[in-house]
Amino acid sequence: MKSQNVERVFLIGLPGAGKTTTGRALAKWLRWSFLDLDDLITTRAGKSVAAIFADEGEARFRELESAALAEACEHKRSMIATGGGVGETSGNLASMRAAGYVVCLDVKPGTALTRLAAEAATHSDSLADARPLLAGTDPLARLSELRTHRLHWYSEADLTLDANTADANALAQRIVARLVGSGTLPPIDATPVSRMIATATSDSYESMIGWGTIATLGERLQRLDAPRRVFIITDSIIAPLYQDTVEKELTDAQFEPETYVVPAGETSKTLDQWRAILDWLVARRAERGAFLLALGGGVVGDLAGFVAATYLRGVPLVHVPTSLLAQVDSSIGGKVGVDLPQGKNLVGAFYPPRLVLADPALLLTLPQQQLVEGWAECIKLGVALDADYFTFLEAQADALSRLEPDSLCEAIARAVAIKAAIVERDEGEQGARALLNYGHTLGHAIEQVTGYERWLHGEAVSIGMAFAARLGYQIGVTPAEVIERQDALLARMGLPTRIDSLPLDGLFDAMTRDKKARDGKIRWVIPTALGQSALITIPAEDVRTALLEFAAADALTTDSAQMIGAADGQ
Repeated sequence: MKSQNVERVFLIGLPGAGKTTTGRALAKWLRWSFLDLDDLITTRAGKSVAAIFADEGEARFRELESAALAEACEHKRSMIATGGGVGETSGNLASMRAAGYVVCLDVKPGTALTRLAAEAATHSDSLADARPLLAGTDPLARLSELRTHRLHWYSEADLTLDANTADANALAQRIVARLVGSGTLPPIDATPVSRMIATATSDSYESMIGWGTIATLGERLQRLDAPRRVFIITDSIIAPLYQDTVEKELTDAQFEPETYVVPAGETSKTLDQWRAILDWLVARRAERGAFLLALGGGVVGDLAGFVAATYLRGVPLVHVPTSLLAQVDSSIGGKVGVDLPQGKNLVGAFYPPRLVLADPALLLTLPQQQLVEGWAECIKLGVALDADYFTFLEAQADALSRLEPDSLCEAIARAVAIKAAIVERDEGEQGARALLNYGHTLGHAIEQVTGYERWLHGEAVSIGMAFAARLGYQIGVTPAEVIERQDALLARMGLPTRIDSLPLDGLFDAMTRDKKARDGKIRWVIPTALGQSALITIPAEDVRTALLEFAAADALTTDSAQMIGAADGQ
């Protein structure tokens, strides 16, 4: 891996390797522009590639290709899909390596031929017309010959990926993860933000937020005097993206990492999975001083944290959160635990980590739905605790949706500061910390009755916020403006606010088992103004009535005033 910052990625490989489809997907993940070298060539020449070969020959085509490559090398933050033979011209590969990062998509000739034939049939072309270099009676033999001839310069790519079975999206995601993990993405001007979080039971710990800080993990563990052995807990989605990078970072820093991979998703946050990890640690004779590193989202953080809190009565814990939700919420404050069939987070502990290392660049590989759910926790903080932060989110919504680094880092750092201030005042959740559960009473109930499969946590919380604000309005506590601005921002960030025909009896029963319930009564976090909230006990029948009305609403985000008017008429 190169050490310089990368502002261009070039894809090379045989025709049919998927360079164009992967390139488009990669540009989408990185929020970069996409350039197809063949498109630049045909625009410059005023004719198709096949026509250039037929009229002027391959030598002229290679001249045009080199000129187009030089033009592409001037475009910053660009994803460039090259032709299969771009390296045939002396100097082209060196130009690409000097200008950016070169990825070879390696594909078997048979796989390439199948794809090319399907592509030609789609456009009603013959394979020879579409791909002049494959003209002849045996295109498979020709592809094999081309691959053998080009292997010497394909092998000089910075990264080679097997493109025979992985789809374009998965390949693009792996390329982004490699760039992020090695710290080669373009830096931003903002310096990392460090926040020391005080605890009542142990030393303060650092929460570090910074673009590209994943590449400093080994150095930071050295500063903590971590022992050689580090046990990583991650999941089946994160492991293919970042396991190799993190293990190499730790190995380079003289640590000895070992990794345990759990199935991705809330269904892994169980006592059975907790026991399985404990058995794994025992089998490896992990000692009390060994560091446990949670590499993943909220589920991994909660599960690994509970393992750390209970194994040998407590081992050091480090969070490397990979989701927005985990970076702004679940990794901060020391809550760890697992679910029971009867409810979420019913078994757990307060166990602060030694370090939280949040790298917003990791969010570039986060699928859209998982990215979107994290905004619910940010909006929650604004509505319930900090009006200035909510206004910031409103103003930066478009930039945040695009994952613009400066805005993203600021949004995460401010969220961490808000939550940290609350946690330091009330680490054990006896008072003010309960306000962080705004939207969670109904949200957790939704997750439980749907088996943690229909809605992600943040999506369920978003619906819970929409309901809690309306409940507050009906009891005369929440201003109409709060509902309107909250719903507008939730919708703008792509979050749901409808309950969609869930079993109301099951939801109500689940809410009565919420951790905030006291003496069988449900305590609700209710907004009293934008940026302010209170914990209010509301009679069960009032909640049930409001839930029935909430479920009956056809569209909760299009006209909040209509909903409010209906409540006024009761």
